[in-house]
Amino acid sequence: MADTEVHEAISSFPLNLFLIGFFLMFAGVIVLVVSALLGGDGTVSEGAIIFVGPIPIVLGAGPHAFFAVVVAAVLTVIGFIVFLWMRRQVSKG
Repeated sequence: MADTEVHEAISSFPLNLFLIGFFLMFAGVIVLVVSALLGGDGTVSEGAIIFVGPIPIVLGAGPHAFFAVVVAAVLTVIGFIVFLWMRRQVSKG
């Protein structure tokens, strides 16, 4: 592959990844709105991980908070792995 083809392939991958993430979030919001309109009587659990520098702050509320925090932790680890992998791909080019 020519140098310009490699550069185009690398630069289009992050854009495609961003667009996929954006559409997944949009679809998630639509599912939440529809479920709130149809169901309305469900319980809510939430979990979050906030990083302030190297220090993680873990938050959770609701009857299934532990599960929500575990899911947030797994997604955070996956996000870091994808970030480091993409950084390595860009530095190779």
